[in-house]
Amino acid sequence: MAEHGTYLVGDRVFPYYRFGSGDVPLVVLPGISDALRPEGTSTVAGALLQYGTFRAYRGYDVWVVGRPHDLPGDATTQSMADDYAALLDRIGEAHVLGLSMGGLIAQHLAADHPELIRRLVLGVAGAQVGPEGRETLDRWAAWGGKHRFRDVYLDAVEVSYTGYRRLLYPPIVRAASRLLREPAAPDDFVVSCAACRDHDGSEALSEIEAPTLVIGGSHDHFFPEATLRETAAEIDGAKLALLGGTGHAAYEERRGDWDATVTAFLAEEL
Repeated sequence: MAEHGTYLVGDRVFPYYRFGSGDVPLVVLPGISDALRPEGTSTVAGALLQYGTFRAYRGYDVWVVGRPHDLPGDATTQSMADDYAALLDRIGEAHVLGLSMGGLIAQHLAADHPELIRRLVLGVAGAQVGPEGRETLDRWAAWGGKHRFRDVYLDAVEVSYTGYRRLLYPPIVRAASRLLREPAAPDDFVVSCAACRDHDGSEALSEIEAPTLVIGGSHDHFFPEATLRETAAEIDGAKLALLGGTGHAAYEERRGDWDATVTAFLAEEL
């Protein structure tokens, strides 16, 4: 089973899950939903990550690492990257897979701390959030400030999925949301929304030295295709993979293609 707990670096406490049989670390930086997690870690969540979401990566030493609770009100994706850098100093040079907000943080991590990164994957993440995405983040922040997290969950389905999932998932989420516990630090979600909305990685991209893959959906609400293309073009030698017909949840909508592309890139076969 996945190891789980907290990792103390200075005064920052990182919740983490660790699994896999390999020697090469793969550090996963999760998306904004990390700010909605309840207190602590769990065996069940670890099993879902190990045998579900990240099962294709178990040949690595996988670390799924969340952000510390009680983020400063002025926290940015760059300051969060510095926090992660202190952790990677302990783990050692690693592949980094940043998903959505995690990909925004990973841009600064790779630019400012190149010695820590082997290969970089920016998953459903571009240099800036698009106009529609910024409006959504402002809406979520307003709801988060009122602890209306059920509205956030339902809206996230609406803007993240395409096709049948967009129709099928809302009633499931509506029912499941009644069972979800309150976030451990509700204000972290509001801070995270602002950090994503204000993120500008345009200067950081040109400083990235690690081999990089930009992968996302062709119909992403937050990072339109043009943004993903421009992001890849600004990183020296970066590869771009667009999964047609998918949205911000491209890693779920076409998981097989996503995993095959990412694992090939990490193995230097792409």
